[in-house]
Amino acid sequence: MEMPRKSSSNKWLVGLGIGCGGVVLIVIVVFVAGYFFIRSTTQGFRDSQGLMKTLEQRYGPPEAYVPSPDGVIAADRLEVFLAVREASAEARKGLESSLETLAKDRESGGGEGRRPRGVFSSIRAGVGMIPQFSAFVKSRAQALLDRGMGLGEYYYIYVVAYYSWLKKPPEEGSGIQLRGMNFGPGNRDSQDAREMSRDMTLRRIHRALLPMLELQLAGLKPAAGSGGGRGPDKWAAELEAEIKPMSTDPLRIPWQDGLPEVLETSLRPYRDRFEASYSRSTNILEFILEQR
Repeated sequence: MEMPRKSSSNKWLVGLGIGCGGVVLIVIVVFVAGYFFIRSTTQGFRDSQGLMKTLEQRYGPPEAYVPSPDGVIAADRLEVFLAVREASAEARKGLESSLETLAKDRESGGGEGRRPRGVFSSIRAGVGMIPQFSAFVKSRAQALLDRGMGLGEYYYIYVVAYYSWLKKPPEEGSGIQLRGMNFGPGNRDSQDAREMSRDMTLRRIHRALLPMLELQLAGLKPAAGSGGGRGPDKWAAELEAEIKPMSTDPLRIPWQDGLPEVLETSLRPYRDRFEASYSRSTNILEFILEQR
């Protein structure tokens, strides 16, 4: 029997992880939407929202952050970033545990001879994680305030270290993995869902990071011009060469073709610690609140 052609609204359901004939892992977008809907109704949500506002009042919006013009990420700032990751690890692990439990539950509910768990059950489970998500946001924001780092600087180091340097997929996370009967890698619905989730994530990152690089270049240019192709001149050329393709490609992340030497040198001593502090499950949630 021929299936009817999918409408654009059906494709959005697929993008949210709601497939017509397959087993879906987690409906992340639904519980994030729920977070925005009820975040002001309890003390926990008011606390996390208040801390995020305090961060922006103190350090400005994320996209206003200006990385060091010379390209170096100072060791003390990397130490602060890693300290923030450590301070928020407990809340992050709680969310990881719930995501992984839900993932296993979704997988065990599908497959040959078994009926997939309903979409509304996934929604209820997702909404049930909203308090944990709020705790994650609150913990991260408090750690940033306590250690003197704005969200913009946190995002910048996160992207450069995990995505550009360690090559972690920006879209990686339990919320966009699709599994199950008739919904595998070769299925059109699965491909549409993955592409849509990936594009949304990359666009958020791009909106936050491109202005940072442009501000970084603007701060460097007055010092350039005296290096004869070395020092500031070389770095300015590298930075300008990265900004150009990003300006025309909203899905490009900074330095996706490889880090320049100045950034590689800054990060290299911290490789093991960055690897250890990365969370595959919650990665997708790091930028999810950026709705600008």
